[in-house]
Amino acid sequence: MKCIEEKLKNSILILDGAMGTMIQQEDLTAEDFGGEEYEGCNEYLVETRPDVILKIHKAYIEAGADIIETNTFGATNIVLSDYDLSHLDEELNEKAALLAKQAVKESGKEVYVAGAMGPTTKAISVTGGVTFEELIEAYTRQARGLLKGAVDVLLVETSQDMRNVKAAYIGIQAAFEELKKTVPIMISGTIEPMGTTLAGQTIEAFYLSVEHMKPLSVGLNCATGPEFMRDHIRSLSDLSECYISCYPNAGLPDEDGHYHESPSSLAEKVKRFAEEGWVNIIGGCCGTTPEHIKAMKSALASLRPRDHHEREGHGISGLEALQYDESMRPLFVGERTNVIGSRKFKRLVAEGKFEEAAEVARAQVKKNAHIIDICMADPDRDEIEDMENFLAEVTKVLKVPIMIDSTDENVMERALTYIQGKAVINSINLEDGEERFKKVTPLLQKYGAAIVVGTIDEDGMAVSAERKIEIAKRSYELLTKKYGIRPSDIIFDALVFPVGTGDEEYI
Repeated sequence: MKCIEEKLKNSILILDGAMGTMIQQEDLTAEDFGGEEYEGCNEYLVETRPDVILKIHKAYIEAGADIIETNTFGATNIVLSDYDLSHLDEELNEKAALLAKQAVKESGKEVYVAGAMGPTTKAISVTGGVTFEELIEAYTRQARGLLKGAVDVLLVETSQDMRNVKAAYIGIQAAFEELKKTVPIMISGTIEPMGTTLAGQTIEAFYLSVEHMKPLSVGLNCATGPEFMRDHIRSLSDLSECYISCYPNAGLPDEDGHYHESPSSLAEKVKRFAEEGWVNIIGGCCGTTPEHIKAMKSALASLRPRDHHEREGHGISGLEALQYDESMRPLFVGERTNVIGSRKFKRLVAEGKFEEAAEVARAQVKKNAHIIDICMADPDRDEIEDMENFLAEVTKVLKVPIMIDSTDENVMERALTYIQGKAVINSINLEDGEERFKKVTPLLQKYGAAIVVGTIDEDGMAVSAERKIEIAKRSYELLTKKYGIRPSDIIFDALVFPVGTGDEEYI
């Protein structure tokens, strides 16, 4: 069987439809779930009624699906703990993967198995109730089970909070490292009717926040029918360097939670996305059945997939994206949220008034700051603790990107766990040779961030233009060729002082 990347170059692939909808149609009893205490835990059916799950997989394969999802949407220890089944998380994921692979084998068709990884029941930025580390552990365990069951790809889907997605990515990487095995990663977000994710990100900000993960595909699923996805899918197609997926619900549910979009109607609507050249993977979410998938397969049979392209320009994000080029100059960085540069801010932090301190940041945005720089480097206080407390508040009120201003990589990393978007780290230089580069660049690749690079090397800060350019060139070569940093994620700080300093050396 061709690897999925090769297949996607020439074909629009069809993803299967809803698992939950099909399970509901089976009219299962509490006994089928293993008892009343487990009723409603669809993921446990791979243990208690594997025949039902196998039947559903085969129905989707017969309908024409090129990719089927494992029955593991809620198979993390976080979700399973509601049924006192958290101890079975890895086992259920592995069994689900093996069951899907069995369906493919028995069908005799070329079909890929995607390990479904849902958002859990905790959106860390919205509901709380879970730590970033607990999310990483939950996703590591889930990914480990799915990989042991030999899935072809991992699908992080119905993503509502980018901090959850980042935790999933880190957890997946941990599983890859442990098992010495990698598979492609697909990421699918959910945009609510108000136009953002549940945690407030626009689709452009969402994409820029996952770009460092180098996903096989980025797309949208659930929440709405295809009509409400149109603008967001178009934006993704314009921006994304990877493949685009789209698997909407069968319209919007009625007051009883039922979906009524017919197979032919849904197929015709997603066909329009393909005709525009926006998509590579199409399927169905809530309310869709094998009939919907069959109709999509037929409607899309003769259409070409979206072509790959490279994203132009620089891009960072908070809840909203900031894609910048020379025509936008100058960009303003608000620096009043800095305990070194603002007495007022330093006092608010010292008094523990972090909510008031967050208003300092918001006031700068109102005065047209594009980015907010945050520095908590007070030698008399705990920098990590202050950074955590402040970010917990300021991320509730800011939509613009955040710049983390610190020389301590432990502070940088802790800060990045609180930020949904693609932040900026300020800064690194060559004062100690490549030491800072070695410590900080892994954080950029782990969490997704741009980096400010100062024109300082082992001989000190460059004064002349020639020396500044020399150091910048050396830094650029190292960052792009040795450390794998995207050129557009490098921001040089020439460290130019104003004439008002009065120091003739810098004039």
